[in-house]
Amino acid sequence: MKIKKILNNNAVLVGKDGKDFIWIGTGLGFKMKPGLEADEGKIEKIFVLKEKTSYQRFEALISSIPIEYFSLTDDIIQIAKEKLHYKLSEMLYISLTDHLFNLIKLHQQGLSLHNHLSWEIKKFYPKEFEVGKQALQLIAEKMKVTLEDEEAGNIAMHLINAQINEDGLQTIDAQTTAKKIRDIVTIIRLSNKLTINEDSLAYDRFVTHLRFFFQRLSRREVVSKPNSLLTNVKEQYDQAFQTMRLVEEYLDSPLSDDEQLYLTLHIQKLIEND
Repeated sequence: MKIKKILNNNAVLVGKDGKDFIWIGTGLGFKMKPGLEADEGKIEKIFVLKEKTSYQRFEALISSIPIEYFSLTDDIIQIAKEKLHYKLSEMLYISLTDHLFNLIKLHQQGLSLHNHLSWEIKKFYPKEFEVGKQALQLIAEKMKVTLEDEEAGNIAMHLINAQINEDGLQTIDAQTTAKKIRDIVTIIRLSNKLTINEDSLAYDRFVTHLRFFFQRLSRREVVSKPNSLLTNVKEQYDQAFQTMRLVEEYLDSPLSDDEQLYLTLHIQKLIEND
């Protein structure tokens, strides 16, 4: 393919049939000029960035960060794509590369980035956290840097935040979600004087429900359609229902009958498992 633009000595923008690609490899751009054929034998990684914003940020980043960090990020993202069952935003290439570069730079200076929600990320997003741990192994192998397990939580947060839906929109803020889940579990525990078994199936189901609930909450309008089952559940599980009201107050958002119903039932399961 012919070179459209030299990004640096190790990266070039090439194009064919109306599509643009970023090729990365040692010496790919060295002493080259736009219009010349790029040396395919030097390719180490190929990036296809469809969004203009992604390409512009990627171009800016590639001028200031060594090539090996882009290769590392791509390897981590490939693991994530195999392990996770959702699409990832193109912006992950930019955000994660920038994070890894600064993280390792700080580590070499004897500094570290603490993630106070690392435990919550591990508990609420186990698949993403596991990808984060595999990423730490790659970093140790490729960059010869050994990082604390806590850093797996930071990498996992980048993956969670890069999740996109069918419309191509990012759906979640991992740090905010983890804090909300922790706060809601505390409300349930204190208001019912519970010792919640966080290894129980009821707890896992509750956390899963909250994760999807927050995604819906951020993009829906309250539907006033009544649910007759809610009256029965309220009478039968009044304690759980009153706890649900406390959660609703904490969220500062009115819930529909269906949302109240399912949240009450999940809380009741936690009470029963005490």
